[in-house]
Amino acid sequence: MLVWILQTGEPLNCDKKELRSMRAINLADALLLRGHNVEIISTRFFHQKKLFRKQPFKTFPKKNLTETLISSTGYKKNKSLNRFIDHHVLFFTLFQYLVKHNDKPDLIFIGCPPLEWALAASIYSYFKKIKIITDIKDLWPDIFWDYPSGSNFKKFILKIIFTPYRIYASLIVTLSDYVTGPTIALANFFSKQYQNKLLSIIFNKRLPSTFASPIVPPPENSKIKINFREKIDPKKCLNIFFLGSLMSVYDFQTVSKSLKLLDNKNFRYQLFIAGKGGNEEEIKKLFKNSMNVEFLGWINREEAIKVANNSHLAIAPYQNMINYELNLVNKYIDYMSLGLPVLSPLKGYIYSFIEENNIGINYKPNDPINLSESIIKTAHSQENIISMSQNAYELFLKEFNYEKVYGKIVDKIESL
Repeated sequence: MLVWILQTGEPLNCDKKELRSMRAINLADALLLRGHNVEIISTRFFHQKKLFRKQPFKTFPKKNLTETLISSTGYKKNKSLNRFIDHHVLFFTLFQYLVKHNDKPDLIFIGCPPLEWALAASIYSYFKKIKIITDIKDLWPDIFWDYPSGSNFKKFILKIIFTPYRIYASLIVTLSDYVTGPTIALANFFSKQYQNKLLSIIFNKRLPSTFASPIVPPPENSKIKINFREKIDPKKCLNIFFLGSLMSVYDFQTVSKSLKLLDNKNFRYQLFIAGKGGNEEEIKKLFKNSMNVEFLGWINREEAIKVANNSHLAIAPYQNMINYELNLVNKYIDYMSLGLPVLSPLKGYIYSFIEENNIGINYKPNDPINLSESIIKTAHSQENIISMSQNAYELFLKEFNYEKVYGKIVDKIESL
């Protein structure tokens, strides 16, 4: 088959080894292993670095694989008018490229958001009668009004402002044959939230089916060796690891307050924060007076493994938003792959997931006292840390390894 993978905001083969591969490269590699042809269509603008790629318009990094870069205007901040303009320019440049494309794929796998990007591909596929799978990574546009701190009036106004995006989402659901996401709960929520019977009648389309497809890491070159008992005694110093983009979706305010409580109790800890992002400066200010917090910047997989092998816990301080309560974001799977129990404040799906599998600690959201008490209690039970670590790593190997997850996705694609 010929499969098109449309994915923005991710590293590509043409980026060499700068950042770790995600959905686009992983799915392409799984399809190539089965003998299929793949074209990854992405953007010249590199979202994570806020820079334009210098590679040519079209590259051929592997046998039977093509990477194509679509132009747009770019932006410096995630929340900005320039990003709004960039995504709408992408709608037209992508649609223009698809219409002029000489080949017709057997199936299109669309990463969403951006909604404009997914909508352009959905419209093209409808008129060309091509099957499409829409892969929901985040709940847009809901994420704009889903912050727990927002008032109902503010959320109401935002829903009105983002009415065009809600229409985009309804069109995408209507035109999709399948909707998938890291969990079936997330895929079902997006599909049901934006179903529109009138649009279904107009386009003569059935409601899309849904299935789960977790976003998991690529296969390791060598098996990770997790030395559970060779780490420093957590009673002497408990090491905590954060790995990810430094964005506004995280509640580092509660983390900062909880660490101050630990300082007041002379509790020994170290927090390693790896990553960069739009809220980096604000987050650094929260910890500017702490001697026990170290910012590592961007680190690669090998460096992350070294930090993890010196850490007892990982932390994922998400704000409680539907987007994350229904989701199994890549961060949790990454932590499992590193054999790290996770500190999490999320309710919903991930709360039950952690409890049922005993792979971490659920702390109360916006409650620094509860977080600090959870950390102290955990530090005094090294056996519990070892048990949760082993559970996390074994669960990753059993349910979330690359071969199993992407094998299922390719099976689904082939069945269509």
